[in-house]
Amino acid sequence: MKGKLIILFGIDGSGKTTILNMLKSIELKNTVCTSCLTNAIFEEELYRAERKLNFSRTDVFSHEFKHVLHIGSVIYNMYNTVLPLLDSGKNVILDRYTICIKLFTDLFLGPSCNCLSKALECLPTPDVGIYFDINIDNAIHRIEERCTRTGTLPHYSESRESLIRKKSGYEAMIPNENYSIFKIDANQSIDKVYTSVIRVLKDIYS
Repeated sequence: MKGKLIILFGIDGSGKTTILNMLKSIELKNTVCTSCLTNAIFEEELYRAERKLNFSRTDVFSHEFKHVLHIGSVIYNMYNTVLPLLDSGKNVILDRYTICIKLFTDLFLGPSCNCLSKALECLPTPDVGIYFDINIDNAIHRIEERCTRTGTLPHYSESRESLIRKKSGYEAMIPNENYSIFKIDANQSIDKVYTSVIRVLKDIYS
């Protein structure tokens, strides 16, 4: 890969997606900001089925089924969108990546599903990770604000207990990842978090 693969990760409410959108708006030089969950695989087919058969996937499909689609989307989008960008020399900043999926699998799916994460081994290792470190109370406050703003309910994995488990999981995994990881204080205002991320990116690009 000629370009650098940079991933943003952290527990829900840490500001990853907000920061990614802010980075998109400034058009960083030679950099594409995206998510492997954009244009999820089979998404259009599922929407058509929901409309035609009058059902909701949240009521019908198991967490395991949705997780398989999630993994498929990451692999599909990496090979069809992200890798061509990296091979052309573009830098790519991703919101969530393999470390997030592995953690979710370990925490929320049965042991028999751990083999699903093996499929991710075909994907390239990031060059750099940026970990959004936030305390649980601040994360919950941001999730509540998001739910009020969007009129949606929190995901089942966004409970206090789940966030505690995720934070502990990330902190246990980080030392074993074989790429550089920068930790930023995501308890700050979003503007200050953004400034911290820009500072890290300047160090990476220099």
